[in-house]
Amino acid sequence: MSQVTRYPVEALEEFATRLLTRLDLPEEDAGITARALVQSDLEGVETHGLGRLPNYVARLRHGLVNPRPQMRLVRQAGATALLDADNGMGQVAAYRAMQEAIRLAETLGTGWVAVVHSNHFGAASFYVQQAVAAGMIGFALSNTPPGMAPHGGRQAALGTNPIGIGVPMGQRQPLIVDLATSAAARGHVIKAAREGKAIPPDWAMDAEGAPTTDPHAALKGALLPLGGGKGYALALAVEALCGVLTGAHMATQMPSFFDNWDTPSNVGHMLGAFNIRAFMDEPAEFAQRAEWLADEVRATPAAQGHAGVRLPGERRAHLAAERRAHGLPLSPATVQHLNALASELGVPVVGRR
Repeated sequence: MSQVTRYPVEALEEFATRLLTRLDLPEEDAGITARALVQSDLEGVETHGLGRLPNYVARLRHGLVNPRPQMRLVRQAGATALLDADNGMGQVAAYRAMQEAIRLAETLGTGWVAVVHSNHFGAASFYVQQAVAAGMIGFALSNTPPGMAPHGGRQAALGTNPIGIGVPMGQRQPLIVDLATSAAARGHVIKAAREGKAIPPDWAMDAEGAPTTDPHAALKGALLPLGGGKGYALALAVEALCGVLTGAHMATQMPSFFDNWDTPSNVGHMLGAFNIRAFMDEPAEFAQRAEWLADEVRATPAAQGHAGVRLPGERRAHLAAERRAHGLPLSPATVQHLNALASELGVPVVGRR
């Protein structure tokens, strides 16, 4: 079994920042992207972590992502705004959109910022945690290239269209919901194919529309929606909010992130924030009620075969704390890819702890 090496979190963030600045990203934008990628790895979401850097680098090199975009708010009305990302990095666009949503919520009680002409933004949890850090409830949605079949269909017509929600829970860990509307994220299937592992039979279908455990066959077919028709309905709703409403590419209009080298993605996002003070006179009351809810749910007796109840986001938080303290583990394959990029771009390889 391959051994993993642990690296200091700060060193990995610095490494990714240096790599991206070599591709002409401004230091601040490169830092935002680097933090988003490392945060995904910290939380155990390796499919959206540093392992994605080779793909981002390739898209920057092919001119499919603008390293120095002029992002601007093109529409504003009350507590809403539309941000044109000018084909910049998705992480930067979503981060800045959430900043604006929080700013709007501070004075208007809520803020919603749609984004057009963006790119893949990684894990939704990164942005909802911005709102939680500001004492607010956060929302993050995005459409993605088609990889999932609608319920009852046999071809990919919708993206995995993630949904993120973050809620402060007083002194408890915040509630962090970050899920794909497919049974599994496409990145998990790609990872299984790379590692030569089978996938569960309810994740995907092959090109003929039959369920498959072969990740290679799944990548030629389509992912299945989460919970059948329920996941399909959620994915379609996200598409309406992030594609139809923003003016971004929709469904089958959007090219692949992985094998299209001709057309910019034009991804759409929706970032939102609720100011708790707009709903309650005392935020302390919300915290008290949130803590009661967390404790009540966690106190549910464990079912057979389970260790007990965890709240969404608890595993991520515990894993991130452990990895910040002891270093972030990276597989030899990921290190090899990152070091190859470092060599090509004249960046020193990241040091070990």
